Amino acid sequence: MVFVEAIILLVSLAILAKSSSIVVENAVKLSKFFRISQLAVGFLLLSVSTSLPELTVSVVSSTAAKGAIAAGNVFGSNIANILLIIGAGAFLYGLKIRKETLKDIALILVLTTVISLYIIFNSSIRGQALGALEGIILLLLFLGYTFYALRKKSISENGINKVTKKEALRAFLYFSAAIAIVLISSSFVVDSAVKLAKILNIAESFIGATIIAIGTSLPELSIDLQAIKKKRFGLALGDAIGSNMVNLTFVLGTAAIISPIHIILPVFIAALLFAVLANIVLFYFAAVNKQLDKFGGALFLLIYAFYIIVIFYLQVHEISPV
Repeated sequence: MVFVEAIILLVSLAILAKSSSIVVENAVKLSKFFRISQLAVGFLLLSVSTSLPELTVSVVSSTAAKGAIAAGNVFGSNIANILLIIGAGAFLYGLKIRKETLKDIALILVLTTVISLYIIFNSSIRGQALGALEGIILLLLFLGYTFYALRKKSISENGINKVTKKEALRAFLYFSAAIAIVLISSSFVVDSAVKLAKILNIAESFIGATIIAIGTSLPELSIDLQAIKKKRFGLALGDAIGSNMVNLTFVLGTAAIISPIHIILPVFIAALLFAVLANIVLFYFAAVNKQLDKFGGALFLLIYAFYIIVIFYLQVHEISPV
């Protein structure tokens, strides 16, 4: 049984890596055809596509009146998007941040930080749930974000390597198929990893804090690592940071409209604080260094490891059963 699950895990990971590479290649072609920046493609097309697991989990949870699961999934994924995904990419390959993308990155980081701080204030201080009104506001923010992303034109192509309509259509079909394969193979990876963990008698709380939390961010992780490896830094940053914006506005907003979300437990406050910390650390490196080297990537990964330890501690001591 262990051997079978291990084989499924390895095959799924191989398919995941290959399909992610196809996603990146065709996303670049689409950015050239529509004459929008790779950052914009990452901000919108990739981030919405790779946020489908979070959306699915959140809608199902809210429909079952378990909005706390939806919130926990969003916050955990947002932390993984920056600390784990960007951290791993920087540690393995190095990550450069172009000057013209800094303003866009900073804006999204500020917005996601403000939204997170508001949720902390509204939930822990006022003791109120996120309801339909907040959900509508979050969806309106998502629409504004979508309009903003679509306006980001490419300033580096200058008509070079133009993509024809036929090539663009083929690229879109390949992109869509590859995204579907990424999502399916990701689910197989998570399912096999959970089964292996249970066979090896690993604690369920640890499974929840690591495998499941990382699982819904696996599409971003695989695609963004491929993008960074191919030096498509704007694409990777747009997807990782854009996914956070999509999660906090579209995903959380949809969940809040379906069912009120109460966030009063210490584990959620800890997750939100880590999310804010991740934004601040990334903004510092982006504004000051204009890049993330191995040291910066290692720092991000260490902070993420500390986050896992904190969440695991809270779960084990039943301060907050996520």
